[in-house]
Amino acid sequence: MKFKVIIFFILYGISAISEAQTLKASLYTANFNSPENKSYIETYLSFDVNSVHLIEDENNKYYGELDIYIEILEDGNLIYNDHYLLKSPYFKDSIFNNLLFIDQHRIAIPNGQYSLSIKVKDIHSSSEVLEHKEQITMEFEENKLAFSDITLIEKYTKTIKKNKLSKSGYDLTPYVSNFFPPTENILSFYFEIYNTDKRFPSANRYLLNTYIETFETNVSLFYFTKSKRMDIKEIQTSLLSFPIERLPTGNYNLVCEIKDVENNSILQKKLFFQRSSPKHDKSMNDISSVDIAGTFAEQITSIDSMLLYIDYLYPISTILENTFAENQKRYNDLLLMQKFFLNFWEGRSPFNPEEKWKKYLTVVETVNKEFQNARIDGYKTDRGRVFLQYGAPNSRHKVDNSSANLPYEIWHYYKLKTQSDCKFVFVNEHLGIQDYRLSYSNVEGEVSNQQWNDRLQQNNNATFGDDFINNYINPR
Repeated sequence: MKFKVIIFFILYGISAISEAQTLKASLYTANFNSPENKSYIETYLSFDVNSVHLIEDENNKYYGELDIYIEILEDGNLIYNDHYLLKSPYFKDSIFNNLLFIDQHRIAIPNGQYSLSIKVKDIHSSSEVLEHKEQITMEFEENKLAFSDITLIEKYTKTIKKNKLSKSGYDLTPYVSNFFPPTENILSFYFEIYNTDKRFPSANRYLLNTYIETFETNVSLFYFTKSKRMDIKEIQTSLLSFPIERLPTGNYNLVCEIKDVENNSILQKKLFFQRSSPKHDKSMNDISSVDIAGTFAEQITSIDSMLLYIDYLYPISTILENTFAENQKRYNDLLLMQKFFLNFWEGRSPFNPEEKWKKYLTVVETVNKEFQNARIDGYKTDRGRVFLQYGAPNSRHKVDNSSANLPYEIWHYYKLKTQSDCKFVFVNEHLGIQDYRLSYSNVEGEVSNQQWNDRLQQNNNATFGDDFINNYINPR
């Protein structure tokens, strides 16, 4: 989205305002595509009604009228134009009407380079014609993964009757600026993703990350991150929000990112915005503000060691923390990694984060010895991850030799958080490398494959023995 505040090059002295007040307007544009690969641009014109000359009608109501002309040129040739009269809402008074009213257009144009020109005239005012010009690039390639522009949203409601603001089942009122004052505490935004079905046909899924990062350092903010696994589609629409009451004053980027199933970043889209929040001028969420002086994190001076230690955290991290950690590894900045690492453990143990980390490291080292296989370290295996995330099971039954089944393990926990009688079934599907994979669990958020029994069998004629059934039903 490209923002243009258009008081349109016209400035008046105070003495002239009574005769021809300055028309205040904002313009921004956003590029989108369609299932038929027909691209279009949306233009959003927003007007401050207090800058419009209002007239009285026969019902003693007040309204304004604006003459608007839009044209698009390609290499000097006119490919689109529209000339129309825009009427404002009605008001009870001619002054002190605290309202912005919006005019929105969708214009279909193919890929290419264009010049957009918009002229606006208040027809009941002697003010001059306002004019704005900008260059447009439309570049949606057929079958290629792409983002639309990101549109900031002031409010949204489900569509009852389709209108100019309707999109994907909602009426979306655009937010007319990229500045968020202290009174605005929700950042809502809309965007579309195209052709994930062409980019990820075999995986059928991908990861969508949305987050806020500092503009100056491109460091993502810990509490302003959302991650979601998505199914592939020709077009994916997303309407999301961040509470920003705690977002400090500063310059930021809103980032939308696509990752593959192996967590590799494939594509990003960014939108710059500014925030004013006097109550939170000092960031509590920006990791770059963490002080590591004199701490155990400062003593970790090898980037390779820090990368490994951060990787050790993934079994006990939230989705947001894992996303942030991946960002730190991508930047390869030792100081930022140290700050993140200290902040992580201070969140777990504010009074003694170093002791908490050392205890966890001891468990990781044990897990690496016990669960490593020919391909990966123990902490990266399914058994290692479950052990680090939930602790040692209350019972663990292992069967290495079975005429009916592949080697398997059943882990049982009496209670995990609010769940009781929690079970994990691991199956060694690759006998040569001891690769025990989590095949089934009744724990919320874990693998819940209802066909897990088929994976336990070595062939279609194999059946479970009584020993397996007893071990699962009555673990010991």
